[in-house]
Amino acid sequence: MKALKKTISAALAVSLTLSSVISASATDIKPKEEVIYIMTDANGNTQNVYAVNIYGGGSVTDYGYYSSVKILNTNDKVTVNEDIISFSSGSDRVYLQGDMANVEIPWDIVIEYILDGEPVTPDFLAGKSGRLEIRFTVSENENASGNFYENYALQASFTLDTKLCGNISTEGATVANVGSKKQITYTILPGSGIDTAITADVHDFEMDSAAINGVRLNLNINADTSGLFDNINELTDGIEELDDGAKELSDGAHELYDGAGELTDGVSELRDGADALADGTGSLNDGVSQLTDGIDEIRDGLEALCARSDDLVNGSAQVLAALQKIQSGVDAAAVDTEKLGKLTEASGKISAAISSLREGAVTLAAAADYTAYKSVMNKNGLDIDALAAGNAQTVNTLAAQMSELQATLEQIKNVPGYEEQAAQLSSQIEQLNGIVMLLKGSSGMISGTEQYFSQLSDGAEKLKAGLAQLETSYAEFNAGISELADTLSSTLVNMSALAEGIKALTAQYAQLDTGIGEYTDGVAKLYSGFDKLKSGISELANGSRELLDGANELSEGADKLYNGAGELYDGAGELVDGADRLSDGTGELRDKTSDIDDKVNDKIDDIIAEIGGSDDTIMSFVSEKNTNVETVQFVIKTQAIEKPEADTQQEEIVEHLNFWQKLLRLFGLY
Repeated sequence: MKALKKTISAALAVSLTLSSVISASATDIKPKEEVIYIMTDANGNTQNVYAVNIYGGGSVTDYGYYSSVKILNTNDKVTVNEDIISFSSGSDRVYLQGDMANVEIPWDIVIEYILDGEPVTPDFLAGKSGRLEIRFTVSENENASGNFYENYALQASFTLDTKLCGNISTEGATVANVGSKKQITYTILPGSGIDTAITADVHDFEMDSAAINGVRLNLNINADTSGLFDNINELTDGIEELDDGAKELSDGAHELYDGAGELTDGVSELRDGADALADGTGSLNDGVSQLTDGIDEIRDGLEALCARSDDLVNGSAQVLAALQKIQSGVDAAAVDTEKLGKLTEASGKISAAISSLREGAVTLAAAADYTAYKSVMNKNGLDIDALAAGNAQTVNTLAAQMSELQATLEQIKNVPGYEEQAAQLSSQIEQLNGIVMLLKGSSGMISGTEQYFSQLSDGAEKLKAGLAQLETSYAEFNAGISELADTLSSTLVNMSALAEGIKALTAQYAQLDTGIGEYTDGVAKLYSGFDKLKSGISELANGSRELLDGANELSEGADKLYNGAGELYDGAGELVDGADRLSDGTGELRDKTSDIDDKVNDKIDDIIAEIGGSDDTIMSFVSEKNTNVETVQFVIKTQAIEKPEADTQQEEIVEHLNFWQKLLRLFGLY
């Protein structure tokens, strides 16, 4: 793009006044000049037209159709042969007037008068008062020949007496004070018309003739456009930067829109997962409640087992005491039948207690089995394995969604208008992180419960096996007691051998009594450990309730996040539409302004050409046969609006005017 300096070489052919014509010196003689006088009525309708042709001295031949001709400043004879006018004069300057009939002037001039909102005629308007509007229009007369409308400027002047007119107003005119009058002057450029109005408050209205002068406008205009084109360069550079920025904004909006779509999908999955988690944790909470009830039943069984263990310990102590007494009696050779009966009865109670303990151990082993525990929970609607797997999967899913949410948060946290969505995303990330920690705690509780049940099951199995072996051994021992009692009751035996047998039996039973003590201690420890299990199950129940509350909060938060993500998605869609329209608009602006310097250059040419006029050859208004015309001027004068004067008898005065007086009278100056 380059700055241009435009120059239109021309000259102002004539001034807008006629004084130059009148005062032209004899040394400034032109081949021919034409001054066209046009008289109109007060509405601008043409009444008569005549031309004053100005020649140098000598023999002259000119062309034009006239109804009459006369020389104004000499008495030289004029010869007219149709459109040929010829004369010879010794004067240095000759003024020839020719009256023109049926001629079309280049302009249609219309002057309308509206008084108090009603159109009126000039004759009616004279001497009236009110709010007056004078509407003045000039347009091209398409019936006229020549290029005068395109090349000639008009200067129209209206003169209002301020004694008769107040509150005078108009637009696009130069208003000057001339004595007590206001002169309103309009300048009409070549090729342009005018449609304007003058308003005033009038009383006893009168108005002088309006004067409209037309001259060929050919101006010398130098237009330095370097500064303008520097600004245009800055404008086009700015438009290019704006277009590039709009395209980058559009690309970013599309990326945000895609990210918002992915966020919406992810949040939808999160919401579904949160709903599933809430349902699962509800089932978990119900199952844990049932587990707590089952643990209470197992604890009651262990408590009963502990009570039976006390009976076993007490019975065993009685047996051991009896054996010790028997041994003491045998040693003293004083064994009686009553004591043997008590021994047999006590041994039977011990055998029954051992059988009851074994049955309780079988029940405990079945209840302490982790597989059985899972089966019971499954029947009650809670699949422990599925819960553990679901926890792990949900933790992974939530971790991925937190990563996506964090990425989306990074995209929108600095975008104006999305502060609320960014805050919601940050809050949801914190909630999701809490849920992940809770799920990991749930999985840890499940794993710890499995390990505890495994240890409990192993202990219960060992206890069951020990009691089974104890039951078998004691059954044999009880049978021996019975046989011994029967034998002692029916016969007397060798006391020495009996004493040895009793001694051995007492020693063996002392070992059995010690084993029974160890067994009961184990049952007590199992009972104590089961209290810890129950405490852990209670913590699990509390944790499951917290998990349920957290899952419900997560579900509610996921719903809010889904709604926020939907709003973000919709907003991103609107942003995409707006950014695309902006990008299209800036692209179109960039395309249309890519050659703006040439367009501005051409427009400047057009404006200067319109203002400056044309340098075409000057045409004669009188006849196209006249090729030696130097200047053509138009003087248009309207009829004045005057109140009618009273009829008076006036004596006709015959005036004898010289040339200059006649010439001045033509211009209304004499």
